[in-house]
Amino acid sequence: MNKSRSLLTLSLSVVAIAALPVAAQAATANASGTCGQFRVVHNGDKISGVSFPAGPYNIVNSGMSCSQTTTYFQQFLEAGKVSKGWQVKTLSGNRKRFTKLGTNPTVDFQATAASDPKPTPTPSGLTCAGTFRVLHNDRIGAMKLAAGAYTIKLASHDTPGLNCKVASNEFANFLDYDWAGNLPRPWKMDVSAKSFYMNTASDGFSVKRVSG
Repeated sequence: MNKSRSLLTLSLSVVAIAALPVAAQAATANASGTCGQFRVVHNGDKISGVSFPAGPYNIVNSGMSCSQTTTYFQQFLEAGKVSKGWQVKTLSGNRKRFTKLGTNPTVDFQATAASDPKPTPTPSGLTCAGTFRVLHNDRIGAMKLAAGAYTIKLASHDTPGLNCKVASNEFANFLDYDWAGNLPRPWKMDVSAKSFYMNTASDGFSVKRVSG
């Protein structure tokens, strides 16, 4: 899968990262342990030949922060392979382990398929299938985003290069890198509508929290 950064996985699924200065504190507090869930939206996603069926995954890590962990997982899914110096393999119980080679102590994380505690909202028209999970109370500039599951809805089907997978990727990137609200061109946002658009309001997508 190639990342359409200029336009905007999940597709896939994705998880959000807490905004600074909270993120700076989390990087120290979550050097290892449980990092909540990361959602893969589309079936057929693979990383270096290892399959990741759509659904939520419980994430645990060691030797890195949760924000680093979710960023690596997202990047690997978008590229369809691990980066140089990493390996991924399947363990027992549907666990997938990512290991950074040559580290002592070990730097790694595991993703285990989890049952979804709530039924996935049925897609209707422009609403994307699945949900996007924001792990921590977060913000993109003045737009506050409470932790929880969000649906993503396209404004229309007429914007070239913009689909549910691309919109999910962009939402993840805004949360990861644009916590101050300085979105990359040509993106803008409507705080009250919780929407993101390029040229007009019909060239973008909106998000809506559906569960905590």
